[in-house]
Formats: sequence, C-alpha cells, structure tokens
Amino acid sequence: MSSRSWRRIIVGIIFLILTIFYTFLFLKHASVTNELIFNIAHIKSLSNIFISPINFDYWGHTGSLINFYSPWLTILPGLLFLNQNVIIGFVFIFALVTYLTFTSSYYYMKKFSNDTLEALLFAVIYTLSFNRFLLVFDEQRIENYLVLIFLPMVYYGAFQIFNGKFQDWLTLALGMTLIIWTNPYMALAVTLTLLPILPLMIFSKLSHNWTYWWKTLLSLIKAGSVTGLLTVGYWGPLLENQWSKKILQQSRPQFDYWTWFSKEVLAKNNWYLVLTLAILLGLVLIMVFLKSSFSYKIMILESCVLATLLIVRPQLAFDVSRLMFAMITILDLFFIVILIRVVLLLFQEGPSILQLLILLLAIGSFGYLTYSQANQLQPRNKIEFTQKVDYKNLVVNYHDRASDSKNHFLIDGHSSQVQFNTKGNEYWLQYYNPKSVAMDIPIQKYAGYKVTVNNEQPKIAHSKRQTLLLKTDPNKNIIEIHAHYTVLAVISLLINLFSFIGLGYIYFSNKWKMKKKIVAES
Repeated sequence: MSSRSWRRIIVGIIFLILTIFYTFLFLKHASVTNELIFNIAHIKSLSNIFISPINFDYWGHTGSLINFYSPWLTILPGLLFLNQNVIIGFVFIFALVTYLTFTSSYYYMKKFSNDTLEALLFAVIYTLSFNRFLLVFDEQRIENYLVLIFLPMVYYGAFQIFNGKFQDWLTLALGMTLIIWTNPYMALAVTLTLLPILPLMIFSKLSHNWTYWWKTLLSLIKAGSVTGLLTVGYWGPLLENQWSKKILQQSRPQFDYWTWFSKEVLAKNNWYLVLTLAILLGLVLIMVFLKSSFSYKIMILESCVLATLLIVRPQLAFDVSRLMFAMITILDLFFIVILIRVVLLLFQEGPSILQLLILLLAIGSFGYLTYSQANQLQPRNKIEFTQKVDYKNLVVNYHDRASDSKNHFLIDGHSSQVQFNTKGNEYWLQYYNPKSVAMDIPIQKYAGYKVTVNNEQPKIAHSKRQTLLLKTDPNKNIIEIHAHYTVLAVISLLINLFSFIGLGYIYFSNKWKMKKKIVAES
C-alpha cells in the first residue's frame, strides 16, 4: 500500500475519532430545545417536498409555506435516518455532518495550499472552532452548521479562478449550488466577499494582460449561469410566491461587539495594554501579509473589513441582520486560515517532529476547549433516545396568520370546530348543514391548491385572515384540498432536474474521454 493511501487512512481515522468525541459531547451536554425540535420537524416535513412544498401534517395543519423559504438539502439524510428512532437518526445526521466538515475542510485546504499539515490544522480548528460550537450547541439550526461543509469548496474554487486556473469554475458553481440549497443568506454573504476580489486582482501580476480578464470573466459567467440552472428549482417557486405575498423574515438580534469589548476588555485592562496588543497584532498581520501569496493577502484585507462591519453594525434601509450573522462564519473561516498561516511562518523551518507536535497540540488544545465549553453547559432537557415528542404539533409562526386561528373554522363569521384529516399534501373534511354557508378554512392561501366540494371546483376567495374562503353546498359537503407546485414551479423543477442530468453527462463524458486518451497514449 502506498504512503498516500496510508496517509488517507490515518487522516480518516483521526477525523472519525474526533467526530465520535464531538457527537458524544453533543449527546451529553446539548439540550432538547425548540430549535432542535424544529430541526427534526423541518426534516420530517420535507418528506413530500418533491410533490408539494406544503405538508398539512406539520406546522399546526395550516398549510405553512415555510418550506418555500427554507432550502431542503436535508431531505436525503432525513429520509435515511429519521424513519425509525428519531433521536438516534438525528444523532447519525449530526455525526455525518461533523465528519463531512472535517473531510471537506481538509480536502480543499490540501488542494489550496498543497500542504498536509496546513490542511490538517485547518480541518481540526475549523470544525472544533468556537463559532461552530455556538452554532451546534446554542443556535442548533442545522442549516447554519451544515453549510460549513461547502464553504471551503466555494472559496477554493473562487481563488483557483482568480489565480488563473480557470478549469475549476465548476467547483465554484457546485459549491455555490450546495450553499444555496442549504442557506441562501450564506450564499449572498459569500457573493459579497467575492465581488471585491475582482478589482483587487489589478495588483496581481497575473492580471496584467487582457487574456486573463477575459478568461476570468468567462469562468465567473459560466459558474454563475450553471449555479442559476442548478438552483432554479428553489429560487423559482420562492420568487413566484414572494412576488404576491411580500413576506419579510423577522430580524435576528445582533450582538454588540463594541459594548462587549468595552465592558469585558477595556474595563478590566489598561488602555495602553490593549493598544500595545493591537499594535502587535497589526505587526503580525503585516508580516503575514508581506510573506504570503496573493490569496492570503485578500483574506487578510477582507477579514479587516468584515471585522469592522461587525463592530460598526451599519444601519441600512433594509434588514441585514441575517446577512451579518452569515458574515461571522465567513470571518471565522478567514481568521482560522490566517492563524494557521502565522503558525506555519514561525515554524516552517522546523523538523518533522516539531510539525507533528504542533498538530497534536492543536488537536489537544481545541479538543479540550470544546470539552470545557460543553461542560459549562447545563442542559435543562437532556437528549435521550427514548424521548417522545409530537413533532407534528410543533407550530412556528412563520408569518403565517392562519396559525393564530388554532384550527378554528369560521362559519358565516362565527367560530366553530370542524373535524378534519390530513395526510402529507392532502387535507379533507366532511361538513353538514341544511343551508349553504360561507366557510373560512384555517389554511394559509397558496396558488397551488386544488379545492373541490362534492367533486366540484368552487369559487375560492381569501378571507381577512388571509385564509381560504368558500361557499358550501346545502346538506352534506365533502371538501378536499390538494397542494401541488404551480405550473411555473413545476417548470423550474424540471429545468433544475435536466440541468443536473446534463451536467452529470458532460462531466462523466469528459472524464471517460480523458481516461481513454491516457490509455491510448500509454
């Protein structure tokens, strides 16, 4: 067996041990919060996402449109692991996400830097970072730490293009596709960090010819076009629905870094000490800036800008709180890359045993920090495999006015309880009244409904509650509501599907042709 194969096996074992360690800490110290319940309910509600974005079994049976606004990349592990014991299944998903974060960060940093030690250090620190710890144990929204798998992939692909390796545009496209299907705000934040790189490339020797600019722009256009085609199944239906509803997400509370710094640091230390540390940090950054390649220099410059934005917190005419939250994760990635660069510049001339000690020190230090942080948590409701939670009864007021009705029907304007049944994207009820009445059904309006009363399609209106309003027939009524994608949404999904098939065919055809060419030449 070659040394390369042995290295892969050893790295894989290290990541597996760290994954088991991290998963054990999550099981022992994480709380079963509303966010964790939301994660599981969300994954389970995606079971019919290929048929309809509406699942009447969940979110208070109100036909919530939450799946329009939340990408559904989590469906595959959800279908695989959550069909039996829900908690065990979610723990498997968590462990898989953690292992893939280790693997992806190592793989793309190894390709970026061509340095095994740098790749290992990055994978360990990135996955065991304090930011990811907060996302996992505090925030507990799976899309916020699932997206960490794809960030190294995107920045690797982008920097390859800017460094003149234009054939890697597909890596950027696939990375952005996976991020959009996971966390659209992160995709927007990543785009905002990539745009300034183009003008900065003027200061690179690579860009001092027109061919470079033409190939770079062409690669970015190809990456953007392919990304659009591979994600149209998400943003197409979302824009169609948003066009008529104008839904605005609630803003996230923003952490005031300057107030925290003033209270926790300036209040306890002398201004001169803080100023001295700031000067030393500036000198270190200047040293790294001068001795590093252009890609690292860009990361340093953008880190300074991102840190300033998080401290200043600019007030704009529109809400940017979720965007700023995504920027924190990007700043964390850049900071880790710069930190590792400082360490390697200081010890790059050292022997192999020193490099091994640095790696062991990093694993031990960050492993211990994660362990100590987890031990400080006091979970009120610990995770147990035998926990019974009715995930279908979880109600999230995702700008859904129908959820306020508590499943109360309005019969000629008067509140009434009516028995109904649901199954996935189907909702039906029986109602008897000797006269025709106006029935306000507590289901949020959506253009993709097919409604029948006694197998006839009635005229549908929208009530003041923004719910469905229809006229019943005298005597017995069998009312059926089926939720499907609209025509435009179906077209978007078909384009998305054929784009994936076409891209896969082109990719594997090129691989096969290259393989045949190598065999023929040999």
